[in-house]
Amino acid sequence: MRNQSKLRMSVGLFYPIAIFTCYIIAVLEWGIRKWLIEEGTEISHFPFLTYIICGAFFALMGIFQWFKYRLYIYPVLGILVGALCIQGPYAISGSTFFLKGSYFITLIILALFVILNWSTFYGQERYELNARRLFKLAGERIFETADGFTDRPFSAGELSVSRKSIAGFARFLEGKYVIRIFYEENTIFFDFSLNKSLLAVVNPREVSHIAIADTGAMTVFITESDYRQYRRTYNFNQLCQSLGEVFKRFLEYYEQGLENRIITELKSAR
Repeated sequence: MRNQSKLRMSVGLFYPIAIFTCYIIAVLEWGIRKWLIEEGTEISHFPFLTYIICGAFFALMGIFQWFKYRLYIYPVLGILVGALCIQGPYAISGSTFFLKGSYFITLIILALFVILNWSTFYGQERYELNARRLFKLAGERIFETADGFTDRPFSAGELSVSRKSIAGFARFLEGKYVIRIFYEENTIFFDFSLNKSLLAVVNPREVSHIAIADTGAMTVFITESDYRQYRRTYNFNQLCQSLGEVFKRFLEYYEQGLENRIITELKSAR
């Protein structure tokens, strides 16, 4: 069984699937409208229904992503794109300045919103992509499906590495959008998540994380929502242990000056 089949599909993949589906519906609607026009029915040839369905999809997806990631950019983007889809056929077929003007105003607002929030869009996309890669690497050799989720942190042993080195390692991973760092008095948190956005996290314990204390003790915590992203209920302790081993291996690469190997291994996760 290949690793790529262990995680559920990313939310982002719904978009190309939905767009392709809307294209098929548009072709069908256009064909039906053409047939009705040939039969003498006075209707427009524009596939209005498809545009409305597509607009509703974007708006609903934006709201869904708000509940999933807790980032306001998604519902705003979804509503703007949805409004643009619904206005599209009326702006093209309409003759009034108001219809055309509202369409282009919405388009300009959408473009400005994306430009002004590009760093947030980019950061969220990279954080989630690398979180998926981490979970894929962790689940690579896990096949046992006993022992489901537990909300207790898992002890993954101790590290004989200085806090300075661990902090440098954390900064490197954060710079590559692999994790987000949080500091407490005696602990460094390496946060990552497939659900709530790291950009919206305030408490490091809200999402999945690796915690490394000044003593070198390492604990692993995977949230239930992230654990449920696996298609099967894999052995939770083995999964936590495997995730801890991934970070230990990456730390060894970092200490040996092989940072590029970390990125290469992450990108190899399929």
